[in-house]
Amino acid sequence: MNLLQKISFKLSPTLYKVGQNVHSLLFKQGQLRSIREARPVRADGSWAPWYTYPATEYLSQFDWTECAVFEYGAGGSSLFWAARAREVTSVDRDADWVRRLQVQAGRNLRLLLRSTRREYVAAIRESADSFDLVIIDGHWRHDCAQAAMERLRPRGILLVDNSDNFPLVGCNLRENGFFQIDFSGFGPINNYAWTTSLFVRCDAGPIRRSEPNPIAGLKTYTKTVDPT
Repeated sequence: MNLLQKISFKLSPTLYKVGQNVHSLLFKQGQLRSIREARPVRADGSWAPWYTYPATEYLSQFDWTECAVFEYGAGGSSLFWAARAREVTSVDRDADWVRRLQVQAGRNLRLLLRSTRREYVAAIRESADSFDLVIIDGHWRHDCAQAAMERLRPRGILLVDNSDNFPLVGCNLRENGFFQIDFSGFGPINNYAWTTSLFVRCDAGPIRRSEPNPIAGLKTYTKTVDPT
């Protein structure tokens, strides 16, 4: 602690700790900068995935250099993964957004524009290869999850962002033999918490009794129909 921190702690340990937590979120994680710039970035201004911070920290621990990634929903995460993986394929239905990303895309990032639901969902089938990581963070997530299972390698990982708002996607994946691991918390830009979930093929684990319900989340999903 520096002198000012010592004085603050002595005056009010509670307020000091609260202030440190706020400082970590706003400045160390970079949330303040992401809010100001209205884009998912880290504290240093580099692109970050629009996932929860716990999920990003967890994923950043692994070596992805020999991995192939497919992404439903292009964005800052596309550039994030392109800096780490061997190859990244991202599909989006917004032509202007794809053009903006293309300017920053490296040779290992392939951006696909597919405007209709059928083309968008089927984009993963355009490659004869399978993928080590498939990210579902765009439109028509239930259909995309179905297609993703066909192209996921045996030891691959599925990532579903905002899984607290798409409980039927998670339920379907679990029924198909996947184990769900949730990372709930805050992330770039948003003023609420949400859940980013990883799904791995696994026979072990307890039976899930409820869907993700992050503290300070929006709680906007319905139990019968996932939002599009």
